[in-house]
Amino acid sequence: MRLQDQLFLQRESALLDAARLLFRQQPWDRVTIAEVATQAGIGKGTVYKHFPSKEALFARLTLDMSQANLDELRALHAAQPPQQAMRQVIRHHFGLILGDPILAQLCQHCDRPAFQERLEAPYREQFLQLERDYVSFFGQLLQDTFNDRALSPADCQSLLWGVEACVNGVMARIASGGFEHWANPIALNAYFDSVTDFIIAGLHGQAASICHPSASHE
Repeated sequence: MRLQDQLFLQRESALLDAARLLFRQQPWDRVTIAEVATQAGIGKGTVYKHFPSKEALFARLTLDMSQANLDELRALHAAQPPQQAMRQVIRHHFGLILGDPILAQLCQHCDRPAFQERLEAPYREQFLQLERDYVSFFGQLLQDTFNDRALSPADCQSLLWGVEACVNGVMARIASGGFEHWANPIALNAYFDSVTDFIIAGLHGQAASICHPSASHE
């Protein structure tokens, strides 16, 4: 790799690290490009050579963190017995979100159609590819969980809708600060366990309905 390319990557990494640090010190949506540049020790004009807008910076952070989480979930999946993988992956995913609430907030922000429409085409394509990768990963999890049933791609997609709704609900709960403001606070670990149980039970019930449609009418 050329020295110029190495320096470019080093500056980009420094900017991303600076943004992550600032996002933990103040509301992330109020952080300016100038503040990121100052924190990274890089001229403001140079920032735009890496990220043409603050939206692009948000997108890159979200894409990087989401990809890292997906890689970790893939590794966990590979290390688990097939029948246990789904539960372990879902529960671990909740822990990853809790470990970085900024990710939950950024993911929700960057998932908005209006946000992605403002992005440059390469970023939009990366979000589409990330979505395809997550769908493919959870589709494989479903095939492993229900390896005694012939689930079609359409069946897997239907099952994933419920998983996505529950995961997004957990993400929103973490992004909003958990349950500390409730009159009777709820322990997040107990909440995660309960939601995971709910998802697993729902998947089994829905899969049974798909494979035996008449059972839902008896």
